[in-house]
Formats: sequence, structure tokens, C-alpha cells
Amino acid sequence: MKRILTTAVLLLAAIPVFAQTASEAIAKINAANKVTSTVTFDVRTVRNTSMLSQPLVSTGKVSVKAPSSLRYEGLTPAKSLFVLDGDRVLTEQKGVRKTTDLKEKNRYQALVRSISRSSTDGLVSEKDFKVEVLSGNELILVMKPLGRDLSRMFSEIRLRADANSGIIREVLLRDLEGDTSSINISNVVTGATLSDELFNTK
Repeated sequence: MKRILTTAVLLLAAIPVFAQTASEAIAKINAANKVTSTVTFDVRTVRNTSMLSQPLVSTGKVSVKAPSSLRYEGLTPAKSLFVLDGDRVLTEQKGVRKTTDLKEKNRYQALVRSISRSSTDGLVSEKDFKVEVLSGNELILVMKPLGRDLSRMFSEIRLRADANSGIIREVLLRDLEGDTSSINISNVVTGATLSDELFNTK
């Protein structure tokens, strides 16, 4: 009997339940993940696509500086670099560098807006997403993009956060073909001093 009760309790604890309101959950995640100065963290991305027989795993380090600067250093399986600073983007792969002026191309405009918003209002807005919220041991936001830019790239974005702190631990991106990228976040450090040179796009 004791074993049956224990099993039942564990099963109930594992079942996610709806949070009281989406607005409350969004406010918690926005407050916990707002970038008012700087933040750095490590990422591990697992890409699943129908074109590959095995998942593609990559690792890297991200540095963000408010209001609109981001640096991604790819570590494995190959070295790469992506730097966004205001209206300019620098990419480097296999030793080849390329710069892009966002005033000419708007491929990264949605990313710029997301970074800028994270330093003021927060990452998530119900104006940009149709949001379903699940809570249990973790807080999960299931988001359907409403805006033209993101809806052309993703059918769904999921944020998995700590239920108590609201700190995001994983971002799951599902594209229009059904392929997914799972981005796990770790070693988060806020308020570190970051040199302007890290975000140099020249």
C-alpha cells in the first residue's frame, strides 16, 4: 500500500498544471531574465532535422550587453563567431569574416528587437506571441509567434524556466518544417564587466 501511495504522489508531481494566468508567468520570466547591464552564459544546442540521421550538437558561449549587443563564440564542433552591435553584424566561419549592415538587410532585426526589449520590457510579450503556460516542477511557456518576422521562421518557441526563480534554462525552437533546436543554458553570470572590443563588428 505504501508503495502504491508513493507512486501516485510521484506521478501527480510530474503532471504539469496550468498556471493561474499567462500574464503572471510572463511577468515572472521577464523580471528574472531582464538584461539591464551584461550577462554571459554557456549554451549547448542540439539540432534535430529530418536531413540528418543523428542530432547535430554544438557548444558555445554567449555575451550580451544592453541595450543591443550580442556575441556568440562557437566552440564545437568548429570555431565560429557571431557579433551583433546595434545595426551591424559580424560573422566569422572557417577564417572568413563578413559584415552586414542591418539597414540594408533585415534578417537579424527580430533578434535586435528581442535583445533591446530584454533590457526594458522583458523577452516575452503577449502582443508578439500566443502564450500557453504550464507549471509544475518547472515553468514552461509554449509560444506561437504572431509577428511576421518570427512566424516566417518558427511555428513554436518553448521556454523552460525554473519554477521558483523564473530563470530560463532551455529554449526550444521548432521551425516551419518541424525540425527543432534545443538550446540549454548554463553558467549564467550577470553584471560582469565586458570590454567594448568584444562587440566590435569591424
